[in-house]
Amino acid sequence: MSNHTYLAKRIQESLDVISVLAEVLICNGGHKGNADNDNGAQIDARGEEGIHQAIRLIALASHKEFCQLTTKLEIPE
Repeated sequence: MSNHTYLAKRIQESLDVISVLAEVLICNGGHKGNADNDNGAQIDARGEEGIHQAIRLIALASHKEFCQLTTKLEIPE
């Protein structure tokens, strides 16, 4: 596997993880304030903040990998 392919695969995987984490936050938000304990929100404010931070860290790492890829492919800014 070439370095270009490896970086592109890592970026794709990172975007997939960000998408899944965003879906978790959206679904959890839809259950906030629900009086039904069986279907209430499963993630508290601290958990949501942790997911937000994870998304941010993954996005920053993906941006770095994207920049590496564009440099290696000599794509101008």
